[in-house]
Amino acid sequence: MFKLFNNVGIIEHSLSKDVLKKLNTYIKKPTLTEANKNLAGNLSKSFTIKDEDDWFFNNVLKITIQEYEAQYTPEATVPSVLTKSCKYKLDEFWVNFQKKYEFNPVHHHTGVFSFVVWIKIPSSYKKECELPFVKNSNTKLPNTFQFLFINTLGCISSLNYNLESSDEGKMLFFSSQYNHCVYPFYLSNKERISISGNISLDPDNLI
Repeated sequence: MFKLFNNVGIIEHSLSKDVLKKLNTYIKKPTLTEANKNLAGNLSKSFTIKDEDDWFFNNVLKITIQEYEAQYTPEATVPSVLTKSCKYKLDEFWVNFQKKYEFNPVHHHTGVFSFVVWIKIPSSYKKECELPFVKNSNTKLPNTFQFLFINTLGCISSLNYNLESSDEGKMLFFSSQYNHCVYPFYLSNKERISISGNISLDPDNLI
């Protein structure tokens, strides 16, 4: 009999057109605050955005949290040091505008949960793999979002999202402790746009 070890995974959703339309209004505000100093990304432009009236949290994130907690044990998501149950809140919320050659080094986030939504993907993993310096590699990773984790043998493993335009509108939802990184793209002069955020427990809002 073949058995798999339990592990903490991710949730993948394709967001509706209405949700994406709402997110696009957030990132087009003229008064966005620069967020680069608070983030790991080696990017030209990152800005803090605001979830107006908690719309995205209430209509998307809260439902996804419930789905995640139903799939994985509470011990894998909520710190065991808590003596009282707190409600969740969207603690940090930002947008990245990534240009070619820019990247996000290996890092993890704060809070309990994190997410990324791809709004615009101007380049193609398949086309990037035809570049001379990538073509003959046995580890092709241009235009790739990568999760890194330790497997049951103690080795570093990865889960790769080799990005194509078809991934626009996709959201990944995961534990904030998950190490991840973003590799650069090379073939487009347009910006890759992604929205990310962290969900924390609110000690001022007890259940």
